[in-house]
Amino acid sequence: MNLTCATYNILHGYHREMILKNIRFLMDQGADVICLQEAEIDFEDSLKALLAEKDLSHWKMECAHAGRGGNVATLWNTRVLALKRAHTVHLPKMNTPSALELLRGIVETVQRAAMIAEFDWGGRALQITNAHLAWEGGSRYRMRQLRYLRAEMEKFPGDFRIVTGDFNTVAIRGMRRMHERRVEKTLGVEFRNAFPKLPWSYDISFSDPSDGLQFIMTLARATGVKWRQRFDYMFAKDMTVMSAQMHDLPGSDHRPLIATFGLVNA
Repeated sequence: MNLTCATYNILHGYHREMILKNIRFLMDQGADVICLQEAEIDFEDSLKALLAEKDLSHWKMECAHAGRGGNVATLWNTRVLALKRAHTVHLPKMNTPSALELLRGIVETVQRAAMIAEFDWGGRALQITNAHLAWEGGSRYRMRQLRYLRAEMEKFPGDFRIVTGDFNTVAIRGMRRMHERRVEKTLGVEFRNAFPKLPWSYDISFSDPSDGLQFIMTLARATGVKWRQRFDYMFAKDMTVMSAQMHDLPGSDHRPLIATFGLVNA
């Protein structure tokens, strides 16, 4: 018995048609569940319209709201999974905005969030956590959020667990593996990394003007620099990784990841 999971930060759904096309692509690639970050409230109607298409009527969606930039949504195939309940987790928030936020005129820090969804998977309890950690505050603060989330996950039952999303591990190229190891250590050795040593999953080829990064975009394009980062992750507990792939699709500054998991010793 296998399960295929995808994660995708959709850049607020700003490039709507491309994002919807990419979500449909992930479904066609065999995804049973799709975890979206930056799934803003004003994009939910577009998601609902997609799932209302006749051949997608077996797909459902649950959303967690924490404010712009912090909203997440989980989509699942009801032919494979039956939702039992979903929990919104508001992650620890910084007391004051970071220096970069202040420069961008942001006077209140973004509330980051995660959604813990409990599913019945063929009579087994499967927990899927869709998370969006902060880039603000640096690595120590992100790991504080991840430790908090790990403790929240353990409050709810699960024979199998997947945790995925945008972990915002900002780092220069030579330091990326070190930051990935911090994530692995914080989650614990029982969680298998589906994408170990993935070079990058983020660049600035697409943007949303509301993010206030247009100057950086213009500079990067003028100089030909590809500012790539490894932000997106997927881990599983008591499951084995059968396959894992990043798809280089247009429409967001993040690339979707999709992985298939099987049962250990199955």
